[in-house]
Parts: sequence; C-alpha cells; structure tokens
Amino acid sequence: MSNAQSKSGDPMLPVTIRRSGRALGAALALSLAVGACSQSQPPGAMGPQAVPVRVQELQPGTFEEGSDFVGSLEAEQRIELKPEVEGRVTQVLVNSGSTVAQGQPVVQLSTEQVQSEVAANQAAAQAASFGREAAQAQVDAAQAQLARTQADVELAAVEFSRTERLVGAGALSRQDLDNAQNQLNVAQAAQRQAADTVRAAQAQLQQALSTFEQAQAEVDVSQSDLGYKQVVAPVAGRLGDVSLKVGDYVEAGQTLATITQNSELFLRIQVPTTRASQLRTGIPVELLSPDTGEPLATGSVNFVSPEVNEDGQSILVKARFPNEAGNLRDGQFVRARLIWSTTATLLVPTVAVTRIAGQSFVFVATDQPQEDGQTQRVASQRPVQLGQIQGNNYQVIDGLEPGDDVIVTNILQLQDGSPITPEAQTSATP
Repeated sequence: MSNAQSKSGDPMLPVTIRRSGRALGAALALSLAVGACSQSQPPGAMGPQAVPVRVQELQPGTFEEGSDFVGSLEAEQRIELKPEVEGRVTQVLVNSGSTVAQGQPVVQLSTEQVQSEVAANQAAAQAASFGREAAQAQVDAAQAQLARTQADVELAAVEFSRTERLVGAGALSRQDLDNAQNQLNVAQAAQRQAADTVRAAQAQLQQALSTFEQAQAEVDVSQSDLGYKQVVAPVAGRLGDVSLKVGDYVEAGQTLATITQNSELFLRIQVPTTRASQLRTGIPVELLSPDTGEPLATGSVNFVSPEVNEDGQSILVKARFPNEAGNLRDGQFVRARLIWSTTATLLVPTVAVTRIAGQSFVFVATDQPQEDGQTQRVASQRPVQLGQIQGNNYQVIDGLEPGDDVIVTNILQLQDGSPITPEAQTSATP
C-alpha cells in the first residue's frame, strides 16, 4: 500500500479514475475495432445487411421532480345503514352497488305488529280525548255553579245589610236580622262548596289532559316506528354490499349496508420534515397504480398540518382527487407522487440506452454519404450523460439534441456505423 501511495500521491482515487478511464477506452476501442473489422471487406463483396429498427424523434419534454408515497384512499363520507327498530325483512328495494338518493327507501321491514300498535294507541287516544272533553264540561258546569253561588252571596249580603238598618230603626225585629244572617251564611257555604267543586273538576281536567297527551305521544311513537319500518338512505351515495334476504330478522342498530360518497376521495400522506419548506396547498399529486405504475388520477394538496409528528418527524398532508367517473374506490391502495417542480428538458426512452463500462450510450440514426453520392442510413453510437429516470424515460443532461432520431429497437444487434432500415418514424413526446 505504501508503494502505491508513493507513486500516485493519493492512496486510491487516482487509481480508480485511471482504471475507469482505461476500461472506458478499452470499451470504445473494442466498439470501434469491431465496427472497423465489419466494414473492412474485399472489393466487390456485398456490404453488411441493414438492421431493421424503429426510431423516435426527440422532442422537448418536461421532467418532474417528485416523491412517491403509498396509502389508502378515503371517501368524502362513509356511513353505515342501520334500522331504528327491529323487524323482519319483507323487501330489499335496491341492489348492491346501486347509486341511491337521500331519503330513498332501501329495505322494508314487516309493519303488521306496529300497525296493530298504532291502531290500539289511536283508540286509546280517542278515548282519552273523550275523557278530556267530559272533564272540560265538568269544569265549565262547576264554574257556572260557582258564579251562581257568588251571585247568591252578593244578594244575601245586600239583604243582610238592609235588614240590619231596618232593625236598627225599629222597623224589623231581631228575628228578621237572624234570618238574614242565616241566609248569608248558607249562600257563603254554597259558594265555598262550588269553589271546591271547580278545583276538583280542574284537577280531573288536568289528569284527562295528561292522559290524552300520553296517549297521543304513544300514537306518535308507534307511527314513527311504523315509518322506521322503511329503512331509507340518510345521504346520497353508492350502496355497498347488501347481503339481506327477504325473511331475515334484523335488530335495531344492526348494520345492513354501507353508503359511500365517493365523488371526491382523499389521501393522507406523511411527508418528511426535510420537505417542509416546499409544502403548500395546491401542489399537484398524481395517483399511480402500485402494480403497473399507470396514472389513475390527478389531484392537489388541500391541507398541510401545522404540526409535526414527533415519532416519525413527518408532516401530515391531505390530497383531494375528483372522482366523477367513479374509477377510484374507498380504501383503494395507491401510490401517490407529489410533484415538487417541473423542468423543460429532453427525455430519452430507457429501451434506447446501453451501458459499457459504466458509460451510457445511445444509437442515433444518421445519414452517411457513400462513394456513389448516395446516403446510407446508419446507427451512430453516442455517449450520453443521463439524469434521473421518469417513468420509461431518462432525463438527458448532455449528448443529444432535439430532433435526433433515437433508435429504440434491436439495439443489441447494432454497432457504431451499422446500416439500418427504419421500421417506422414516430415522434417522441414524453
């Protein structure tokens, strides 16, 4: 190791660079030598057979810097459909997966028992109504009697006062005064009894009113139960699996099905705090299939949490995705890509790239002049500098220009300068 250091001056780095340079030079020399040997032929011999290839013309595209995350979609709203009362299923009015409107009947339960209860309660309420009317009539009669006794008391009081003056004047005897006093006392006693009768009648009326209100409340409850026998959708949405069958008995509060509002779906994403400065609402988010990587939908960030999850040092972000076509599902596992920035650049298909000794190469279709003045379409091997990969394309840093015809098929059969026959001319629009 000391000898290597004394010769190079640096322990390992120059040696590594020299070896890489030698390997790259050897690869280029080998490629050129093979090409030269294939092109060196006796006079009059036929040239090498052209390789059929397909080419793509490079056009400016966009490169998106993004980060991938995984998660499950959440519906805008998801509720469980539950009956308010128990009963036996007599009808299932919709099919699994149907779209239902708010208030639309879904399941019908048996109403026979409740209808009997409604009829009985209505009869009891009617009887209570009759009792209330009778009690009111008694109150009215008692109050009328009280009014008459009050008039009698007033008349007896006036008569007593007149008799008292006449007795004082000697026009009447003491016996007449005692009779007037007795008549007043009788009238007052009758008044007190009439007042007691009024109070008793009013108490009976209050009891009758209470009985009627209770009976009417039982009617309302039984009628509500009758209404609850038809289970309706509390919100609009898509109905889940309905496994009920006619004849099944269900309990109050039992889950019959689910209703999902999936016109919009949401995704919770935990973004590392290293990206905190880039987080904002409105950032584009692409949904990708976790299996194929194919785009599913495009949405945007609509919420960025002001807090940091201390355990994972991450920030909660919510993205919203429109789902008018209904292609997305609640609970669907997806891969999401947050797009931080978009840059205009060239993109080359990954199938067009080969590597030799760590160096990337691309074959470009060019026209090579021939001795007879004609041109021959040949494959020109170019070293390229590539950036990150995006889908099925590499970002081109250097080595290619817009308009270059890049060969994308049969590249393993090509060498630098190999004649080619284009299969088809297409334009690459990444």
